Amino acid sequence: MLSDLILEIENENNNGEILDFLNILDCIYKNKEPNIDGNKFKNLGIEKRENDFTIYGKNYPLFKMLHYFSEIPLFNSEKESIIFLKNNNLNPSKTYFELDISEKEILRELTLNYAENKVPDDYKPFVNDVIFGNTYYFSKYNMELKEYVSKLNSAYKLKEYDIVKNCILKKELPPKNIILKYKTDLSKTIDLFNKKLNNTEIRKFSIDFDGKNFDCQYIYLKQSLWDKLKGWFFGEINGIHYPALVNIAYNNPKIDYLKPFFILNDNEDKINVVARVPKLLYLKYGLTLNHIKLNGNHTYFGKWNIKNFKKILDV
Repeated sequence: MLSDLILEIENENNNGEILDFLNILDCIYKNKEPNIDGNKFKNLGIEKRENDFTIYGKNYPLFKMLHYFSEIPLFNSEKESIIFLKNNNLNPSKTYFELDISEKEILRELTLNYAENKVPDDYKPFVNDVIFGNTYYFSKYNMELKEYVSKLNSAYKLKEYDIVKNCILKKELPPKNIILKYKTDLSKTIDLFNKKLNNTEIRKFSIDFDGKNFDCQYIYLKQSLWDKLKGWFFGEINGIHYPALVNIAYNNPKIDYLKPFFILNDNEDKINVVARVPKLLYLKYGLTLNHIKLNGNHTYFGKWNIKNFKKILDV
């Protein structure tokens, strides 16, 4: 994981500025709020913006940014997103960064109102905190830090460890060809995964947390010999993308956006687990998955032995 490399760099350095930068990157990677003095942000060329639009993809066309917002599915298709934006006098092809101040305010208000109308009444008070919050920008590139961390993570997943390390130490971006290679492979994997979702029964189980019972959903990617043979000819789902897939899955109508979702797959005598807790559930109930032997924050990782697997899923 990228956090392992960040820790490795941290252990090799005693430069205060580098250590602060590593701390911030690690927090962003783990979906945590950086606890850093404001002057240190300034010295690192990082700008903190409060009550900012937190939807991912501000460097993508608006219609894509809104359509692929997975916390609260807003539109069933890109076409619906385009029509919505045009009807409100916003150019669907512009990026969020290309909007002027008044256009950004219009988009913020429209998105909040639209999202509140999509969720059940008891979740409406939490929608604002899903859409707005603190964001951090790398002033050097006019880029959100979570986008920068995403690029670093892309290179890391391709095992370009020295490049990632050098980028962090010099506060630079990974080469574009590496990012393109990762995105191309991710795109293929998303297509394969969506086909799998559409042709596979979404299984259900429940977990107890803080005196309440929560319904969950999962897909078990147990490969048969036939599945492995098909993979040779038609491609197979690349496991390095599971953390992205568990988030992207909420754009599929088969996945309930108000329930945790798990991707399970075999790993010799254990089960690899990647899971996601929707932010609405976290904000309303404080729900996490640490109590079922998973690590993370919103997105969770872990390995279950067969005993835990059968106990938790009751199979």
